[in-house]
Amino acid sequence: MRDDVGPRWHPQLLAHESPPGHWAMLDSRHAVAGEIELRRTEDGLRYRVEHRGEVIGWAVSLRIATERLHRRIISEGVPGGGINGR
Repeated sequence: MRDDVGPRWHPQLLAHESPPGHWAMLDSRHAVAGEIELRRTEDGLRYRVEHRGEVIGWAVSLRIATERLHRRIISEGVPGGGINGR
């Protein structure tokens, strides 16, 4: 089933922000696959990236955070655990 709401963007741009500073990315079944949260740290603002309840890293930009989470989401369905078996 295709989601016809809004323009057709690359999946990493489909992160839903609510509340401000908190983004959720959905899988193909429209379930939350991961979350990104903007946090203030000793080193400045950072994005905490979580996939299905597991913290997979921190990022200095929302772009990097969404890329990391998107890669993890698409690698779920790939035998060998990732793109090209990595």
